[in-house]
Amino acid sequence: MASQIITTKSLFGMRAVTQAKGKKIGKVRRFVFHPSEKRVIGFTVKRPDAALMFHRKDLFVGLNGFHVEDGQVVVHEDSDATDKGAIKALGVDWESCVIWVGMPALTQSGELLGYIDVVSFDRQTGAVQSFTTENGAASNAILGKRSVPARLIKGFKRGVGAAIAPVGEPDAAGDEAAETGAILVSDEVLELPVEGGAAAAAGKATAVVAHKAKKGAAKVKVSASQQAERAKPTAQKVAKATGEAVEAGSFAVGKQLGRASGMFSAFKEEFQKASKGEE
Repeated sequence: MASQIITTKSLFGMRAVTQAKGKKIGKVRRFVFHPSEKRVIGFTVKRPDAALMFHRKDLFVGLNGFHVEDGQVVVHEDSDATDKGAIKALGVDWESCVIWVGMPALTQSGELLGYIDVVSFDRQTGAVQSFTTENGAASNAILGKRSVPARLIKGFKRGVGAAIAPVGEPDAAGDEAAETGAILVSDEVLELPVEGGAAAAAGKATAVVAHKAKKGAAKVKVSASQQAERAKPTAQKVAKATGEAVEAGSFAVGKQLGRASGMFSAFKEEFQKASKGEE
């Protein structure tokens, strides 16, 4: 079967329904990735609270447990399509699974590229094809965005990046003892072209000026050194904007992973009880 490349953005927020009666289950919420491989294994569906009061746990849907029809995610009724059946079929450690979207992307040398925004992957295998970075509206206007191909993605790495909230905690911000994590990429990513952004536009302008200067164009009034000096304030704005975005918690990575970890933990407890025949 030919591969079909889809994105997390195309499925996010899509209405999920049952296969038999088309009854609404909820909406696609978060995408779950394999603990050590660059691939999506499924996603969670946020179910509405019962009677608008009692919280209901998210439903996990395996990659092979659904199909899209008429703009809706149709969840299959097979035993291995959702929750513990899907996890068992996938053969993964549930609590070690990772949510990439929202995680910081760091180069091997430690430079922050931004935060994972949209991930493209193979619909059949889940294999990641690429991801784009996000820095917030203000920073994107200056920095632009990068599209990182799978060959340059090294995977998830603990001990660096943003704080991962411990199970049961809503946020790990400010906790020096909190575990950290990030998506690690090759330093080659820094050589990739940047899409959009004032910085990219400024870079193109500098290149044009340098090219004209080499040709001795009489109309060029700005030297390369002057252009570099003018670029310094822009670079400072970039750093300041990125720093403010992180400090302000624009990317609530810890909180997001905390909620996910809590869901993983609760599901594991239910699975263990069920396997022991407990109610």
